[in-house]
Amino acid sequence: MTWTNRDHLRLSIRVGLTKGLRLCHGLRRQVSDRERDVIAEAIVDHLQLSRWEVKPGPPADGTGFIRSLNPGDGDRP
Repeated sequence: MTWTNRDHLRLSIRVGLTKGLRLCHGLRRQVSDRERDVIAEAIVDHLQLSRWEVKPGPPADGTGFIRSLNPGDGDRP
């Protein structure tokens, strides 16, 4: 199954939500995985209703993205 931009956005929001909940002591454990998915989906729906267009950019440095598997071409960090 190929991921759509919406799927990637929902995952990014879910990860951000998890990171944000860590800042509130004990709150992370009070929100289940299913609830996080529902919240992320609601945020994506709201962004679409607000006519936001969010598209992925190129990978950030240090994300583990390998440009080439050929070690001789100089593209690896």
